[in-house]
Amino acid sequence: MTMASIVTADQWLSHPPRLVPSEVPVTGALLCSPDHFDVIDVHNVHMEGHIGSIDRELALSQWIHLADAIESLGLSIHMLELQEHLVDAVFTANPSLVTCDSEGNPRAILSRMSHPDRREETHLHRRTLEAIGLPCQQIPSRIEGFWEGNGDTLRHPGRAVIWCGVGPRSELDCHLEVGRILGLDVAVLQLPDPTFYHLDTALALLDGSCAAYVRGAFDEVGQALLEAAFDHLIEVDDLEAREVLAGNLWCPDGRHVLMSAGAPITRSRIESNGFQVLEIETGEFLKSGGSVFCMRQEIREQL
Repeated sequence: MTMASIVTADQWLSHPPRLVPSEVPVTGALLCSPDHFDVIDVHNVHMEGHIGSIDRELALSQWIHLADAIESLGLSIHMLELQEHLVDAVFTANPSLVTCDSEGNPRAILSRMSHPDRREETHLHRRTLEAIGLPCQQIPSRIEGFWEGNGDTLRHPGRAVIWCGVGPRSELDCHLEVGRILGLDVAVLQLPDPTFYHLDTALALLDGSCAAYVRGAFDEVGQALLEAAFDHLIEVDDLEAREVLAGNLWCPDGRHVLMSAGAPITRSRIESNGFQVLEIETGEFLKSGGSVFCMRQEIREQL
């Protein structure tokens, strides 16, 4: 299947990705309890100064609040197996991608994690996802590079395209191959600011026509592409994005938005666009550079 790589606003406007009239919806979330969560080294700028500082009792309380909020939306919870040495496994967005292909059917692809101490997490994801009924694919070995799943790859609701962040964790060749596997066009966004090391820290697709974004996380070409692709762009407050990852949002149903607590400006902007916000305190997880979106992998099951 022919797959387009979209880099500029002109490319989007001249050949916008086709509409997908029917998609299997999000039915649940894959989570991992933070029993062993810790900061033991520095993988991103948010982790600096936080080695050994995690309050696990508080982290568990915050995580339970997130799980409760997800269940309150009528979504099921699927749990990843705990492994004591996998201290980052709570961030289930990264070791896999569960999304819909060009025909709207659910698919799962395993990641290639850039940091060696996270690579074992992909095996846990395979076991859990396949037990749910989602067979997992992998990027072929002939394609070189890293690719961190849902952290850098966001499916545009209702369109046959994925938004792909190219930066310190995911490389273009891998994104292009994922697009080929799924039969989806690839819209490419460069991530020049190390604060926003994953695309999911700076862009959230709320529905097919509306997205929230951290404008300063993208170069001028990326900003123009986003402006061309969405009828409504909600600008996440830059300070809130940097301090509490206010751009790390999850909207599983096009109506409800789960987001970090402590971002009143961004919350107000989202609510003024008709969305219902559920605030989650994620302070312990911010020490590792993660928040709401990072802590869940969406699940789509054929019902």
